[in-house]
Amino acid sequence: MKYKITYQKDGKIEILKSDNLENLPNNIIKIQKSRVLPTFQLIQNNKKNILSMFEQLNIMLNANITLNEAIDLSLNNEQEKITKEILLKMKSAITSGQPIDKALQEYKDILGEVTILFLKLGIENGNVKQSLNSLTQLLQEDMKIKTKFNDTLRYPKLLIGSLIVSLCMIFIYVVPNFEYIFTMNQNQIPLSTEILIGVNNLFKNHFYLIAIGVIGLVFLLYSVYKKSLFFFHKLLILKVPIISEVLKDYYFYRLFLLISIIVNSKYQFQVAIENSQNLIPNLYVKKMIQTIISDIKNGTSISKAFEKTKLFDSLTIQLLFTAEHTASYETILDDITLYYKQKFQNSLKLFSSYIEPIIVFVIALVVLWLMLAIMTPIWNMSSFLS
Repeated sequence: MKYKITYQKDGKIEILKSDNLENLPNNIIKIQKSRVLPTFQLIQNNKKNILSMFEQLNIMLNANITLNEAIDLSLNNEQEKITKEILLKMKSAITSGQPIDKALQEYKDILGEVTILFLKLGIENGNVKQSLNSLTQLLQEDMKIKTKFNDTLRYPKLLIGSLIVSLCMIFIYVVPNFEYIFTMNQNQIPLSTEILIGVNNLFKNHFYLIAIGVIGLVFLLYSVYKKSLFFFHKLLILKVPIISEVLKDYYFYRLFLLISIIVNSKYQFQVAIENSQNLIPNLYVKKMIQTIISDIKNGTSISKAFEKTKLFDSLTIQLLFTAEHTASYETILDDITLYYKQKFQNSLKLFSSYIEPIIVFVIALVVLWLMLAIMTPIWNMSSFLS
């Protein structure tokens, strides 16, 4: 964490940037946290480092080493700056008796609310070993899901990227070289060639206007999206074919995985679902979970509360009904988690089976158009010369 420290020295205002709050100058006016815009790669590396840190702590706790000793050992071996900072914060909070969730609040974007929740529950209830083991399991599973999702999208991304690069090369190098041939036989050029020349001239003569228009459109759409976030989230989870199923299965898999882990840690179902709601980024789903929590508090049965949202299928409702009447929450929640895991994997395969042929079909159409637009005038000219 970087800090911007404003202080007075010899009647002048000075600014100091520091990585810590030690050895500070006198006459401090204010201290601000410096905001650094993280890159995607930095975020990914941080998540991997955090997972590795908790895996090491979990191994040491399972070897009957205390949490304080495990943190000290990790600090001696840790090379990454951000994980060192987090470990020091954890040690300071445990030593001073400060609530762990407040101590780690400034690292919420890196750790995530669920990580802080597990640490808080473990320390408050004296079962740090079990909580850390469950947290490590959850983080590992989460990393596997995201890796699988990224692997599924890698090929479509590669195809789209290749198409964009190919089109740029064609318009920059190929079309200008054939433009003279096209204009020589302007009265007999086909429609595909006319469209190609028109698109080329449009980008060549009005590139900056088009760029400004695209940027403006993006900002407009983004502002509309931010203002109507709940509506878009509801639309995305209910109305978009295939994608809605993928998202629902993904969210519900993570939700029941977390509920299952918390219940297996000997907490009540209501406590588990209350602490699981922040795992879901979709505002509509989050509102439905809050409705479930409210209904359960008002005396509605768990299965009935889930059924009223109309988000969960009949098998999930039936399993929750069985759990209520047999008091076998741990086993049945594991079954529901496995069910949604398999559903997510199947819906992801279905999504991949649809998206890849669609992209290939679009690329084929673009290639066909370019072939007709470039080659047809050349064939016509060859026939004329013959």
